[in-house]
Amino acid sequence: MITASRQLVGVEVAGEGVDTDRTAATIERGSVGIFHGMKSLFLQDANGQIDKVYSISAGLDYPGVGPEHAALASAGRAQYVGITDDEAVAAFEYIAREEGIVAAIESCHAIAYVQKIAPIMRQDQIIVCTLSGRGDKDVANIVKYKGVDINE
Repeated sequence: MITASRQLVGVEVAGEGVDTDRTAATIERGSVGIFHGMKSLFLQDANGQIDKVYSISAGLDYPGVGPEHAALASAGRAQYVGITDDEAVAAFEYIAREEGIVAAIESCHAIAYVQKIAPIMRQDQIIVCTLSGRGDKDVANIVKYKGVDINE
């Protein structure tokens, strides 16, 4: 009889860190609220107003998370972990160098988490990680993030 264990892991953008003010890690730091007509988890201040969020990823610097993810986290069906900008940029460089894929920085957050867990997994375990392309849109931001002036 074959038994399988499945674990769902979502990766959140932690910006400069989950425990900083420059983050977008909504599941790890958010609270229940209503925004844009949706009841879910949001980064809010003490008065329930939406907080500022931060991430190198323009596609992920949103102060909330969809109700599906909030429900998965609440039920314990999925776990969510934060990945910093530094970790995502390192993963971006790794996947470009090793695989020749210019992946979107959004996906590179997931790649960074895979890089953390793969070395401690058994050889018979499998990781499925979704990856999107179109990282060309992120190259200028990443170069700027690394402190390189491309206008010289």
